Amino acid sequence: MTQPAGQWDDLTTRLASAAVLGAVGLGLVWLGGIWFHIFVALACGIMIWELARMLGGGPEATWLALAAGAALFVAGEIPGGFALPLLVAPALFGLGRLEKNRTIYALYTVMIMLAGYGLMILRDDFGFIWLLWLVCIVMVADVMGYFAGRFIGGPKFWPKVSPKKTWSGTVAGWIGAA
Repeated sequence: MTQPAGQWDDLTTRLASAAVLGAVGLGLVWLGGIWFHIFVALACGIMIWELARMLGGGPEATWLALAAGAALFVAGEIPGGFALPLLVAPALFGLGRLEKNRTIYALYTVMIMLAGYGLMILRDDFGFIWLLWLVCIVMVADVMGYFAGRFIGGPKFWPKVSPKKTWSGTVAGWIGAA
């Protein structure tokens, strides 16, 4: 099967960014503690910023992201029993700041916050190896999805959110994760 010439144009950029981000991420996972908490809070804040912008948040997206990142960081530094209100607060904050798609924003924000907090707990309580194992599973799923999607192609999975993602790549990613 012959592949179109431009189909692999982004591979070099993807590999270079993966190498840089992988080295930084691996270093922060290895360091753990406050450095890893800052990294996770920043990453989750960026995710919430992107979510709010996709849902039409406009300038509110920045404030929502900053509030979420700060709340997640503080939640990671206090005893676990007190963390839940901080993890839910950015979702509630967004309900009052967004004009539309509030429920979607609130649900996804809670999921992002809980996932970020879970990563902090996983690293703090179970150590470097368990988090590295999780990162490797995600990497395998991503790589398998990318190459299967490029080689097999097929119908798009969710064109409005990820225009190039195909069903074949999605299923291959699931198989890789399993």
